[in-house]
Amino acid sequence: MPHTKRPLSELTPQGGLEERGIHDLFGYQLAQARIVTDEVFERVVSGPLGLRPVEFTILQLVKENSGVTPSKLAKALAMTAPAITTWLDRMAQRGTLLRERSSTDRRAQSLHVTPEGERLVSQALALLLQTERALLAGLSEGERQILLELLHKVACARAR
Repeated sequence: MPHTKRPLSELTPQGGLEERGIHDLFGYQLAQARIVTDEVFERVVSGPLGLRPVEFTILQLVKENSGVTPSKLAKALAMTAPAITTWLDRMAQRGTLLRERSSTDRRAQSLHVTPEGERLVSQALALLLQTERALLAGLSEGERQILLELLHKVACARAR
């Protein structure tokens, strides 16, 4: 069978490979988009600020939900208790996060962002928002909002 030229919409974004069989798979397209967003994060946050994606997410969630417990944070991020504990230990050692014992339940802890953590996560968020807006310049503001809303709906399916 002779190889015919395919429209760009049917080829991989890089490398020009046929992708007809998987083109309509959400997971595949999400993985392709993730390559782009991972590169952006590495370039504007990980390299310059030394912050990993999970650390950024933890700091931002704790900043917005001061006093959250490690178990609630682990549930939000689909992490095991040992995994969240490891990340919280690293971040506490780095001086970006504080753990406080509950005054009502000595077994419970609440999490808080330190001033250094606040500075770091605020800087990272500003850089990411600016870079992602430039990256998505080909989308209208309405399309960008729809994309974010649809991705959030997909993420919410996890709760079912």
